[in-house]
Amino acid sequence: MEQAIEFQSDGLVLKGVLHVPEGTAQPRPAIILCHGFGGSCRGAGHPELAQALASAGYVVLRFDFRGCGQSEGARGSVICREEVSDLRHAVDFLETRAEVDRGRIGVIGASLGGSVAVYAAAKDKRLKFCAANGAIGRGERRFRFQYRDEAAWQAFLKRLEDAKRVKAETGRSVMLGRFDIVFIPEHNRAGLPPGAVMDFTAETAMSMLDFNPEDVIAAIAPRPLLLIHPRVDAVVPCSETEAMAKAAGANCEAHIIESRNHFGSGDPTLIAITLDWLKRKVAIG
Repeated sequence: MEQAIEFQSDGLVLKGVLHVPEGTAQPRPAIILCHGFGGSCRGAGHPELAQALASAGYVVLRFDFRGCGQSEGARGSVICREEVSDLRHAVDFLETRAEVDRGRIGVIGASLGGSVAVYAAAKDKRLKFCAANGAIGRGERRFRFQYRDEAAWQAFLKRLEDAKRVKAETGRSVMLGRFDIVFIPEHNRAGLPPGAVMDFTAETAMSMLDFNPEDVIAAIAPRPLLLIHPRVDAVVPCSETEAMAKAAGANCEAHIIESRNHFGSGDPTLIAITLDWLKRKVAIG
């Protein structure tokens, strides 16, 4: 069963979809799905992943972060720690649901949503398990992957410094194109959701530059952690997952899969790995 839901986060109404397995009588483990940069819960394979998880017996909440999809909030403003707050309020929401086992709530995130999931799980022990696909571990390192030429990198940093000055002087945010912040090759752009936001504030880029889930990932232990990454990911390199796995500790299970699709939440291989991991770590019943 699927139902449209909404909940509050810092005074904003966030909207999403709750998947409840048929015949649910006793409270079940629940999983929150976190979409990627400026996306929504209705694209990039998130509905397919949610349906697979619900079919396996998990309650699943997929929702739009503030400013994204159908949720309230300023369009074109993606601030990482605000998304962490949205995820915490999603946990609050699930704790009110009779279908949910409050002691077995976890999170699965993709791309920037995976980074948010890791950071939130490290800080909020109510999240009992965490999985991330194609996630960023260190903001500056990911940006340096995109801006490999030193001159291009310095020019990007100057744009951000100039934007800070404009903001201080006028109160107005300078806007940057989506692909200036997260470049997506042509072959991957079909993964963008319909109506995707294409311009973002410079503060968005600054937030992502300073966001380093890798620094806190070890705090998830001993709770189960799964990291998955496409081997040929041209948006976020698989070295991000490799670095996070190294920092995480023995509770982390990492898989580099043979794929080049950054928007892979609905990928059959990813789903199979995730379901197997959940069966071993978060058994139904």
